[in-house]
Amino acid sequence: MKIPVEILVLLCLLVGTLPAYTVAPLLAAAVSGSLNGNVPEYSLAIWHGFNLPLVMSFVALAGGLLIYSMRKWAFRWYEGLPRVDSLQVFAVVVDRIAATARWITERLENGSLQRYLALMLLSTLVLVVFALTPLQALRGPIQPTPLDSITVVGLGILSLSSILTVIFHRRRLMALIVLSVVGLMVSLAFARYSAPDLALTQLSVEVVTIILLILALFFMPDRTPVESSSLRSFRDLILAGTFGTMIALLAYAVLTRPYESIASFFLENSVSGGGGTNVVNVILVDFRGFDTLGEITVLAIAAVGIFGLLHRLRLPHPVRDYGGRLWSTDRHPMVLDTLSRALLPMALLISVFIFLRGHNLPGGGFIAGLITAVALILQYISHGVTWAQARQPFSYHAIAGAGVLIAGLTGLGSWLFGRPFLTSAFGHFHLPLVGEFELATAMLFDLGVYLTVVAATLLILSNIGHVSQGESCKEVL
Repeated sequence: MKIPVEILVLLCLLVGTLPAYTVAPLLAAAVSGSLNGNVPEYSLAIWHGFNLPLVMSFVALAGGLLIYSMRKWAFRWYEGLPRVDSLQVFAVVVDRIAATARWITERLENGSLQRYLALMLLSTLVLVVFALTPLQALRGPIQPTPLDSITVVGLGILSLSSILTVIFHRRRLMALIVLSVVGLMVSLAFARYSAPDLALTQLSVEVVTIILLILALFFMPDRTPVESSSLRSFRDLILAGTFGTMIALLAYAVLTRPYESIASFFLENSVSGGGGTNVVNVILVDFRGFDTLGEITVLAIAAVGIFGLLHRLRLPHPVRDYGGRLWSTDRHPMVLDTLSRALLPMALLISVFIFLRGHNLPGGGFIAGLITAVALILQYISHGVTWAQARQPFSYHAIAGAGVLIAGLTGLGSWLFGRPFLTSAFGHFHLPLVGEFELATAMLFDLGVYLTVVAATLLILSNIGHVSQGESCKEVL
């Protein structure tokens, strides 16, 4: 084994003493290939004077000689060490690391949602405080919008509703009703500050969410048991108050400072680039259509996943409320039955109106889909699952898939004309008696959004009706 080492030593001596004759051509070829051009001027020499690299070489040489001279003593010392199984040492270290990781995980992830939220809020609070610390003044140069009486009343109702939600949070139905007021006030705030699309979307989502939660509450106790101690409740109060105050200060600091927005780009190019005056809808179906396509795809996947969770699930049918009173035997009251039938065609007409005008006025496929879903789910609530499905023999899976497919094919269609994915095309046409009107390919994309929202919402809400053992077991396909 000495021969390979001696060869390496000989090569090192040759390179070190005769660099210009040994490695100079190799260095020139490497530099030329790296720079892809002429090699800059350089020189290789044996002696560069007495400098730090030479001192380090002497130190390394002296150290090597010292170790070599003491090799026999070092060997005897090594032989005197106790025999240790290195594999066993490695296994012990790995076990200790795993035990430490398990201990930390058990302290952080103990199944308590309160602890998870507390750790998340504390981490966010630390980051916000760290971000606000360098500010010399919390308020920026921009003057806040002055308050008026309507805004003050709205803020008061919103704050009171939030507080009542916390107070009545153990009474589920009462908390849900009060919480719906919070959503309504947020929708009114959007409408107040010139965001009608957001207001319509928020209002529609609130209705669908409240229906979903009411259907879920049917199988749950009316009240939540008291599980937290007074000390933990006080801790949660301090944490929530501190976090809310810090977020309010952060919002105040941001809103009173100038910022650059890309809104001007969308305002300037909404009509010329997307063919619509409703900037929000043009952004959703054109400028950021790929985001919308991803969102409806996730929505369809989530609906199918929830259907899989509810499929063949049967829960006992509650017969008494929290006070021990029997549930009404009239499952489908005549008043609700009559109103739902009268509201269905009106709601569908409004849904079509919202859908068709969405490219130029507040509306669009998402809002229209939610309105249609609410109108159809009202039939399930008022008449029952069996009655509604007999008159709605639709495959919600297929409709959701068709919606995603239509939206995707609309985007692919732009490739045929050499345009980027989901680029809209539009034009103005004239019909006798109708006059001039506009057609845009974004309407097809919006149709895909509409179908996906309707099918996904109904796939989730209608199947909750099958969870009860008292309902017919005909499945939604």
